[in-house]
Amino acid sequence: MDGTITRFNLDYMAARRKALEEVEKLNLRTPEMTEQLSLYLILKKLKDELDADTFTSLRRRFYNLLEEMEVKAANEVTLYPGAVETLRKLRARGLRIGLVTNNGRVGTEITLRRCELAGFFDAVVTRDDCEEMKPDPGPVRKLLAEIGVPLEEAILVGDGVIDIIAAREAGLPSVAVATGPFPSERLIQAEPDYLLGSVNDLPLLIEQLDAKGRR
Repeated sequence: MDGTITRFNLDYMAARRKALEEVEKLNLRTPEMTEQLSLYLILKKLKDELDADTFTSLRRRFYNLLEEMEVKAANEVTLYPGAVETLRKLRARGLRIGLVTNNGRVGTEITLRRCELAGFFDAVVTRDDCEEMKPDPGPVRKLLAEIGVPLEEAILVGDGVIDIIAAREAGLPSVAVATGPFPSERLIQAEPDYLLGSVNDLPLLIEQLDAKGRR
């Protein structure tokens, strides 16, 4: 969602700082837990060190902090030019479309409602619907199961390195779009299967993939 069909406007560095403040309060912060470490990796490290109840409680505190920021961002979000028309083109091809995001359910639904996007998606999977977040492949696999699309007939489109990794781990091709916070060079280093200037190039790519499949 963010950075792919809507303009990326969430301060993840601020989110990491707030999360690390919570870790600091519990005297759990280690030297490698810096602002350069993603929330996913911070949580992963803590999960290995804490009992299940303590970890679940801390993760909920993380998510509550994130939700406050996401709701604010969702109420100010704007669409990328052409994104709605692109979704219409994909729908016109009879494709099933799902949305998988590391954002929480509350902020996601505000964005979908404000931008009138909900009708384009057959299913939506947020971090509140899974035990893990991307780049773990769990959310991607859950989404595919919900929309009834097998791995060999799916592609994952996203603006970040975590999307490329999640696709690879789940076993489907990745399509990176250079409209999020990552420069193209960083996306290329993560080795996506395809790199596009924006999501608006996706219908042409799908046409080419379809034609290749028919041959």
